[in-house]
Amino acid sequence: MSKHHFKTVHKGHPITVELGWDRPMRYFFLVIHKPAELIDSAMKVECEDLLYSNWHEEDPFGHGLDYYRQVLRHFHIDVPESMFTEVQQDYITNVGNRLVEHKADGSFTEVWP
Repeated sequence: MSKHHFKTVHKGHPITVELGWDRPMRYFFLVIHKPAELIDSAMKVECEDLLYSNWHEEDPFGHGLDYYRQVLRHFHIDVPESMFTEVQQDYITNVGNRLVEHKADGSFTEVWP
């Protein structure tokens, strides 16, 4: 599984956006981690730790990257384009075991492997 992280702020609270490619299951995923104190009326998940997770969708496996762009727009969360570019590349090359930290300027660092 590839995991691409971007730390940002949503409504004054720190959040982490995690976008990636699950190689064994062959699907894209998106999770937006939040602090427990962030309550958002647009939340799709009733969870203290998550603002959004594809696992809470009616069809958690059938969405492409454009769908997740729309989810992020729904929450008014901007992420660097490098996240989408790198996750798409992970899909094309069917990469697993990759963790990448992205910065607002589009730069990124591979944490592992």
